[in-house]
Amino acid sequence: MPTLPTVSLRRLLTAAALPAAVLACGTQAHAQATFEKIAARHQINVGFREDSAPFSYANRDKKPMGYSIDVCEAVTARLAERVGVKDLRINYVPIAVDRVVTFVKNGSVDMLCANMTDTAERREQIAFSRPIFVDHVGIMVRKKDGIAKLEQLAGKQLVAIRSTTAVKAVEDYGQGKSLGWKVEGALNPEAALGQLQLGWAQGYARDSVQLSMQLAGLQDADQYAVLPDSLSSEPIAIALRKDDAAMRELVDKAIADASASGQLAAWYDKWFVQPIPIGKAHKALGIAMSPELKAALAAR
Repeated sequence: MPTLPTVSLRRLLTAAALPAAVLACGTQAHAQATFEKIAARHQINVGFREDSAPFSYANRDKKPMGYSIDVCEAVTARLAERVGVKDLRINYVPIAVDRVVTFVKNGSVDMLCANMTDTAERREQIAFSRPIFVDHVGIMVRKKDGIAKLEQLAGKQLVAIRSTTAVKAVEDYGQGKSLGWKVEGALNPEAALGQLQLGWAQGYARDSVQLSMQLAGLQDADQYAVLPDSLSSEPIAIALRKDDAAMRELVDKAIADASASGQLAAWYDKWFVQPIPIGKAHKALGIAMSPELKAALAAR
């Protein structure tokens, strides 16, 4: 697993540092309506991705699990106290990658717990909590193609999953470095990997942790490699409906408290360092917490 690059924390921490008081007054009633809606149905609808391990995925019993799921269960416990519902049910809603923004925006889910990247473009439609992870977009290649660095992909065909930030990261990086590569969008991780395996694409771009997970599940994993270079750094957070000031404040407080108590570090160790279920086996990613994430979590 390549080391995460040093990045400016300004983009990661600015949103978390903004107090709710600076938000428009009208958002409080909007947020309160969300709490009342959850209390009335005695249920919170939590969106997740079934193919985004170790952040969120489903076990053999189709039950959601993962790092983001653990974080969101702590949020749900805090929310149950806030709305006064001791037996608050969690209704997990699996969402395809190209529908996540829509489901959050229209209120189909009360929060999304997966590996959603916080971007300026997405902030125009939805909101985000303080960061729970910092990742970067990397590229997987076949070893037999003899590619050891990004520059060797100049003029080549790359693939990335549609509706993910990897597509734009590849395009922006290629244009900035005048590499002249082309990127094609695949429907899902399996389709993207298939293009690489068949040689239709010479590089497969995705969040580096997701690439490591996908690689760990391959029987011929030794035939592939994730390049050490990074295309972009990306803060990952819990996605929320826009203008829900009170809901966002509650989520941020739950994350901050979990970080201060050491619980979040324990979740991190559980999912990124220790062996976890990958297919029919248990394998360890062995990804140490980056300095960028430590700084983001320590910010109050």
